[in-house]
Amino acid sequence: MGNESKHLLIVDDEQSICDILGQFLYKKGYGISTAHSGEQAMEVIKKTPLDLIVTDIKMPGLSGVDLLKWIKETNPNMPVLITTGFPTLDTAIEALKLGAFDYLTKPFHLEEINEKVKRALVTRQLQEENIIFSKLVSLHEVTKALSSTLDILDLNRKFLDFSVKLAKADGGALMYIDSSSKLIISEVAGEGMDRNYWLGRPFVTSAKWVAQKEEPLVLEPGSEKLPQGLFPIPDELQSYIAFPLKTATRTIGVLNLMRSKGREPFSNLDLEILNVLASQASISVENVRLYQNIRDNYLKTIRAFALAVEAKDEYTHGHSENVMKYTVVIAKHMGLPDSEIELVKYAGLLHDIGKIGISELILNKAGRLTPQEFEEIKKHPELGARIIADVPFLKSLVPLVLHHHEYYAGGGYPSGIAGNEIPFGARILTVSDAYEAMTSDRPYRKSLSQDVAFSILIKEKGNQFDPQIVDAFLDIMRSSGGT
Repeated sequence: MGNESKHLLIVDDEQSICDILGQFLYKKGYGISTAHSGEQAMEVIKKTPLDLIVTDIKMPGLSGVDLLKWIKETNPNMPVLITTGFPTLDTAIEALKLGAFDYLTKPFHLEEINEKVKRALVTRQLQEENIIFSKLVSLHEVTKALSSTLDILDLNRKFLDFSVKLAKADGGALMYIDSSSKLIISEVAGEGMDRNYWLGRPFVTSAKWVAQKEEPLVLEPGSEKLPQGLFPIPDELQSYIAFPLKTATRTIGVLNLMRSKGREPFSNLDLEILNVLASQASISVENVRLYQNIRDNYLKTIRAFALAVEAKDEYTHGHSENVMKYTVVIAKHMGLPDSEIELVKYAGLLHDIGKIGISELILNKAGRLTPQEFEEIKKHPELGARIIADVPFLKSLVPLVLHHHEYYAGGGYPSGIAGNEIPFGARILTVSDAYEAMTSDRPYRKSLSQDVAFSILIKEKGNQFDPQIVDAFLDIMRSSGGT
């Protein structure tokens, strides 16, 4: 560890002490600044990057103890050596309790000072390496967490929350570029820092600059030579940083973070960690957006299939949409995970897709079906399963579509399976499909009343329908007033 890159501050109200220590440590290769009071030392500390501070404990005005307290509040990792001409055990203990690395007694043994300075700087380097390691571990966990969600709102919340915590920021705002190339605030964090706060001119102009230049920006109060078009940040801030969120092909937004007055400015380590986080998060955001686009197209395809079926049957317009709604509320009420809720939702839309292969004369027949015609109708679950089996993103729906006309007690079609042999999602579909069919007009009859439909569901519990699902459905319908 080369001394030439290390800068020390000597604080003592005696000029001679500052001169002696300063000259000695300067000859050892350190950069040296001096201050003759606690107040003067605070000004130097605010303006000068330092690696270690040596301060007398007794000084007029702000004492060395008070200075030590302030240093540890604003920069906990800064090593401080306390000097005193009146050494007592109580003095030493008090200084060490407040966070001093060590203490020195006057008159000094200069080589002892050199050894303690070197030891303090080595300790600080080890602490910083531990902090780097800890942040890298945290960053790894964060990127895993970000890549595990496919919900864009959840991803945005996690991203900003993790960024604030990793940077030990006091607030932040996540902005994205919309389809009209405008920056829109997605998430905010920080007490008293709502969307209106982040819409202030300094932040908006800075974020636009970062998005256009595609490079980070660091600002502090009184920053000289601001880039053209930017405005000074508010005086209540100590430090502000903005990172572009970039994918391989474009910039998608800006991450804004700040620290309040009195805090240490963001360090180079903070910038490096956040830069990596921003890069990883940008990839996650883009992946989730692509997933949602695929999902939207998936849903449009399913709806198109459902409409194709209903176009053949004038009496079933809206049937699949209604079945879908019932399956979703039942699945949610019964505590199914999101993945299974999504499965029964899409199966509800596509459960009758096989009717595309059934004659319209049979589907729209006003009278009762003959046994031969009913056998044709009974083919639609298998036809539907075959239609969707070769479509990769519909393949998981096959068991639900195939078995939605099975009976809980057995004897249904096409397989005649019973109980838990029937996929749970298919059992939900059976109840939803039956209720929707009973309460809708059909070519051969008018719709049944809700009470009659309820009584049929209850009567068929354990025979046609899974009792648990019937009970859940009736509980939902009655608690919602039957809507």
